[in-house]
Amino acid sequence: MDHYLFLLKKFLGNLLMPVPVTLLLLLWAVLLLLRRKTRWLGIIVVFFASALLFVGSYPPLSNQYISQFESRIPSYQQNQTPVDYVAVLGSWHQSVTEQPITSELMPTAIVRLAEGIRIYRLNPGSQLIFTGFKGVVEDPVSYPEKLRELALDLGVPAEDILVFNGPRDTMEEAELIAANFADTSLVLVTTALHMPRALNLFHKVGLEPLPAPTGHFSKPFKSWWTFPSGSTLAHSEYWAHEQLGLLWIKLTGQVKNMVEKN
Repeated sequence: MDHYLFLLKKFLGNLLMPVPVTLLLLLWAVLLLLRRKTRWLGIIVVFFASALLFVGSYPPLSNQYISQFESRIPSYQQNQTPVDYVAVLGSWHQSVTEQPITSELMPTAIVRLAEGIRIYRLNPGSQLIFTGFKGVVEDPVSYPEKLRELALDLGVPAEDILVFNGPRDTMEEAELIAANFADTSLVLVTTALHMPRALNLFHKVGLEPLPAPTGHFSKPFKSWWTFPSGSTLAHSEYWAHEQLGLLWIKLTGQVKNMVEKN
């Protein structure tokens, strides 16, 4: 049952993104425009789809809601007492023989790893924790093993890297880390947009990690005179993904009372 819920979550998470939703709305609009009686409704749907695409891809607008969400949790601040572990949450990769490892890992993964290594070096005696799995279609090398390979190339000693294969999502990562590192001090590294959901799930399993959000998408803009862009739309899709993720964990009972950080 858990496997089917996982697949349903992935399917809905991909379907309910701005681009698929916009395309579905436009397809519906075409069907409405073909009939004289529903043309007025078709025009409204076209307008709504266009407005959705504009809001998601226009930097000054998308920056408003992304910035508000990312600013909930402040960046990592060094403590006087070093932490025991730095957990870098999973992302995505694909092994390709003829490409370097920095191309096999998606940019989000590299940013998380870089922040994890930075914090690891600020805390002498700490260790890095990498989690993840091989994907729905299995990859020859798991995600945490791929992270370990890059971390070794960047000078992290092998004995300071702990790899855990298996977790498919953030809830499973939280459960695994809670089972193995419950009585330790821990820094949690993930993307800024993902951090609110990740913290809620870690609190659910009884952990109180120090958050270290990274990979912030929101940046101060200097002028409204700019064009919509695909990169901005990608940031909005990530934001929408996290909103759906928060709704999912609440509806499925993984987290009953959301914890908000300011």
